[in-house]
Amino acid sequence: MVDAAKEAEDLGFAWYTVGEHHFRDRDTIPHPAVVLAAIAETTTTIRLATGTTLVANRDPVLLAEDYALVDQLSGGRLEVIAGGSFFPEPWVVFDQAQETKGARKRENLELLIRLWTEESVTWRGQFRPPLHEVLVQPRLLQPRPPLWISGGTNPDSIALAVDHGLPMVFGTTAREPAAFVPYFDAYRTQWRERRPDEPGTLGGASHAFVAETSQRARELWSTYIASYLSARPGGAPDIEEHIGPNGPALCGSPAEVVDKLGHLQQLWGHELHLLSVDIGGVPAAEVRAATELIADQVLPQVRRSEVTTVA
Repeated sequence: MVDAAKEAEDLGFAWYTVGEHHFRDRDTIPHPAVVLAAIAETTTTIRLATGTTLVANRDPVLLAEDYALVDQLSGGRLEVIAGGSFFPEPWVVFDQAQETKGARKRENLELLIRLWTEESVTWRGQFRPPLHEVLVQPRLLQPRPPLWISGGTNPDSIALAVDHGLPMVFGTTAREPAAFVPYFDAYRTQWRERRPDEPGTLGGASHAFVAETSQRARELWSTYIASYLSARPGGAPDIEEHIGPNGPALCGSPAEVVDKLGHLQQLWGHELHLLSVDIGGVPAAEVRAATELIADQVLPQVRRSEVTTVA
């Protein structure tokens, strides 16, 4: 992944994202800050993002310290997408009630913002011990907390983003794209009703794979994406529907992927799109070939639209 991030920068991608997962055999990055710090040493311009950080499950004091270090080491290139675990294992192992996810996410995010913007924090909440005149070191290098809210179909996440004037990335990888239109619209509507400034940046996400032809892309990717999705709660969806014209995944020739990205931008009106290529055990050589093809034949087309495409 460290090598791939450098390649992504050289190929012209805007961000490189590292997700956080715990206790699952298909996910081996429990702490993105460690990997992003390594990537910071080999890159100079690409934004270094978490996709996502489990703010609902992590201690916000430690998050504030760890990610401020990444921001310093990267020269101010950090982006933190704040969410909570989709899977049950962290809630069990960390002895946290999963039904408290929304409350934990809000409390921890609001404390994280205070720790990054105030020099002395005295605080009392529901889920961690109180703080008295705590100063987190080091400080962020960026003048504003580089925070995004991660959300799916829970309106609480939209309200949290609007309350704090934060941009938002919707996890659009599991349902048909049309199902998310009301949530993109709700963010903009609530923002305009409650805030005087322009709405924040919105992002979507897709599992993605590109080959020279549609048939080749499907032959190479179907087994891996099926294996990856089989670990989801409730099991895997129908793969043909998942990668088909109305499914959430992008799979096909460069022209097909460009067309679908354009369709998604028309549906959602978003400005940022995350592409998850390295999933399901796809061999590194195939990931590299797909990424190079995206950079060569997809990015030039996407740049003519209003969407920033991210590896």
